[in-house]
Amino acid sequence: MAQTGSHGPQRAEHVRQNPAQGEDARKGARSARPQAARHASGRGGSSRTAETRQPEAHGTNRNNVYYIPTTSKVEGTTDARHGSAESRSDKAASSKAPAFLALALILVLGGGAWHLWTNRPVSVTINDKSFNVRIGSTLAEAVRDQSIHTKPGNYVSVKGDVLKAGGGDPFGATVGKKTLTGKTAQEYRVKANDKITLTAGKDVMEPHTKKVEAEAPKLVMKGGYGPIAYVRDWGTPGRVEHLTGKKSKQVADVVKSKTVDTEIYLRTPIPEGDKKLVALTFDDGPSDKYTQQYLDILKKYNAKATFFCLGKNVQEFPKLAKAIVDQGCQIASHTQSHKQLTKLGADELKTEFNTAFKAISDATGVDTTVFRPPYGAFTERTWLAAGGIPSVSVTWTQDSRDWARPGVDAIVRNSLASVRSGSIILMHDGGGNRDQDVEALPKIIESLQGAGYTLVTIDELMASDSTIPKSIQSGNAKMPKGVTWPTELGDA
Repeated sequence: MAQTGSHGPQRAEHVRQNPAQGEDARKGARSARPQAARHASGRGGSSRTAETRQPEAHGTNRNNVYYIPTTSKVEGTTDARHGSAESRSDKAASSKAPAFLALALILVLGGGAWHLWTNRPVSVTINDKSFNVRIGSTLAEAVRDQSIHTKPGNYVSVKGDVLKAGGGDPFGATVGKKTLTGKTAQEYRVKANDKITLTAGKDVMEPHTKKVEAEAPKLVMKGGYGPIAYVRDWGTPGRVEHLTGKKSKQVADVVKSKTVDTEIYLRTPIPEGDKKLVALTFDDGPSDKYTQQYLDILKKYNAKATFFCLGKNVQEFPKLAKAIVDQGCQIASHTQSHKQLTKLGADELKTEFNTAFKAISDATGVDTTVFRPPYGAFTERTWLAAGGIPSVSVTWTQDSRDWARPGVDAIVRNSLASVRSGSIILMHDGGGNRDQDVEALPKIIESLQGAGYTLVTIDELMASDSTIPKSIQSGNAKMPKGVTWPTELGDA
């Protein structure tokens, strides 16, 4: 047993290392077994039997190669068909190493090529000089790298005072036909064959706070003198920014949108196309005694006129007011109660207008914003206080002075004195005894028509002059929504 135990592993190792020798060993073993058995019988049969069967108890491999198991690993041994896990891992690692090296080499070469391509120099023209600059460089980098001189702007206060010379934008630029300023110019990335012209940098304003306010229009009177004053421009508010510098503490106003002032224009109508037009006008009606007589006379001569009626009289005689309109004459306001408007406060003034205009509309269906101020008194301050309710104020060029009751001939003479195309004649159909007017009116009409004049309404007279806006010619112009009426007078 001692010999078998000591030689067994060596024999098994030998057989595994030399298969041909193993076959010879198996043949020798079969012939040697009887002799070994006989030799061992002298020591006891049971012991010899167990000993000779021991190899079978331990087993053989698929090729019947005899081996003796051991619990200790024999260094250098591997599975004949599959090999150990460690050997397979080593082989895989050794096979991948060249691939990793190749990939790394490709990446290095590719990265280098990409770096060279993306950083290649290109030719550009700056201020008529050619330079080679790295493609994709910002214009600021190109200017710095090529040491190109620029003229920077200044760092200034909200009022424009220089706080730091050269502290503004370093330069501006024109690339082709495109103008660049500020950061847009500095961060522009140059391209091959760019033609760039550097310009002076803009000033940069100090940090500041900003407050935006609306600026209401002012009221201005223009046109000099004339019997017709109308709103030529309703005006629009502007926007002003109030800037306060954080460094300089200065305050400056910057106009963001210009204020358009409200403009009242005075005009003596001049009929165009050699037309000879005159407007007859009557105040203080309607009168239950005289207004219809006037309408009958006008109808007889196929003449028209304008009746400036008091709102309170329209309310009292609405049918007469309607008769004026039905005959093709014009009805307008003489305010509600004939107060001197220049002596009224804003609220009472507006009431005089609103009440009279509403009375006319209720009685006739006519929306008018045309009026005649009592006594002809309506100044720029009264316009301001009126709040934009009226659009046209009408006075006269010829005063018949019928209010003094000077006699029929005087009324006719005063009405026709220096009359010309565009004249406006003042008479009355209310406010007292108008018998002289009733008698004078036919004589006035006959004289004017005999001289080739046509008697028209105020609206028609304004329409004959193209300098007066069409919106005003209609006689019902109203202040547009969203318009802010002035609260201050401006310089004409």
